[in-house]
Amino acid sequence: MNQASIRRFIFTLITGYLAIFGVQQIPYEFPNQWAVLIPVLIVVYIITVWLDGVFFKDDQPLEKLPASVTKANKKKSSKKSNGFGDT
Repeated sequence: MNQASIRRFIFTLITGYLAIFGVQQIPYEFPNQWAVLIPVLIVVYIITVWLDGVFFKDDQPLEKLPASVTKANKKKSSKKSNGFGDT
């Protein structure tokens, strides 16, 4: 696991715990508490991933191709064809 995965996991645990604690503090008695907790935890995970992207933008992919390689690939793919059988 890399550092970003561990950070996101810990962040999700903390926010998930706070969400469960918040749902249990509601003064309404739910007939099925899991029917409320599962959607809340899904929303918490989505918000956690979004916030992780907002706060930690500095994590860049390690294998990024240089611009000259991507330009060479674009030149090769811009070949024009004149018909179905023409090469």
